Amino acid sequence: MKRNLLYDILRILACLMIVAMHSPISSSESDGIFLSSLSYLTAPGIGLFFMVSGALLLSVTGSTRMFIKKRFTKIAIPTIIWTLFYLCCNVWLKDEALTLRAVLSIPFSAQGNPVLWFIYTLLGLYLLAPILSRWLAVAGRKELEFYLCLWFISLCYPILSLLADVNTSITGILYYYSGYLGYFLFGYYCRTYPDRLSFRWLLPAMIIVIAIPVACKLLHMEVDFYSLFWYLSLFVAVQCMFWWKIINSFSVKWTNGKKFSILAEVSKLTFGIYLVHIFIMRYLLWKWDFILGIHPYWFQTTVIIILTFIGSFAVSYAISLLPFSKYLIGYDKNNKTN
Repeated sequence: MKRNLLYDILRILACLMIVAMHSPISSSESDGIFLSSLSYLTAPGIGLFFMVSGALLLSVTGSTRMFIKKRFTKIAIPTIIWTLFYLCCNVWLKDEALTLRAVLSIPFSAQGNPVLWFIYTLLGLYLLAPILSRWLAVAGRKELEFYLCLWFISLCYPILSLLADVNTSITGILYYYSGYLGYFLFGYYCRTYPDRLSFRWLLPAMIIVIAIPVACKLLHMEVDFYSLFWYLSLFVAVQCMFWWKIINSFSVKWTNGKKFSILAEVSKLTFGIYLVHIFIMRYLLWKWDFILGIHPYWFQTTVIIILTFIGSFAVSYAISLLPFSKYLIGYDKNNKTN
């Protein structure tokens, strides 16, 4: 597949959102409205990452064995290395004990730092990609839309639970239609049927999903923020659709143009930035007296976002020049076949 500026911009945007979400320092000076707004508006970062992966990886061509080998080498090995790195950092800098249980848990759950959970979910979707590809090869648009409609209903569970008893457990009727797989397939859908997303309904929907949480705050309504307005909610999914559509509308498909080469380079390093950013942010910047002395709170957070992204990019770029860097950040700048 030829390089598409849309996916590069979406990757960078998603990466920026994740960095921004993790940047605020917990303190007595923190601003509740600012934190809530930042968390909500950056929550689409996760969904956009999964959507881009689905758009690029579905449908799988070639053997399942080769696909799994290629993807797991690029993602799983760097994850294991950085997991061990963060575990060691916790021992040296936080005096946490390195337990056998933590080491044995590495293949099954995020260790060292909780933010690595995303990669485990992505690897799970990679395992499903060859199976999904066989279905997508024969499925039409309406079949795919039927699945996505059921997924959208599952995203409404937090709302429906206010009115009815909804079974969200493994015995629930839509359990197998819920979760991050929906974003994965939705990315493929947006790539295959780009005209199905329309500003005629997306713009009003975006206004509504922004207005509702604001109204909840102003009216002091007691709602579960991390259920109603988080990754697997209709509100965040609509934001993902909106960002996808608006960037697709203003992006230009490009392959070798020098004008966009920096975007392609940053995009290729987003996995490395994701792996590195927590160390740059929380082990270095959060401990720096200069950062701690910045006021007001929103400006301090903005500075952390900028310095974290730039620092993580610089470190990832330096690593990409090293031999075997694909085993560290999933990308080797000297390898032209990336």
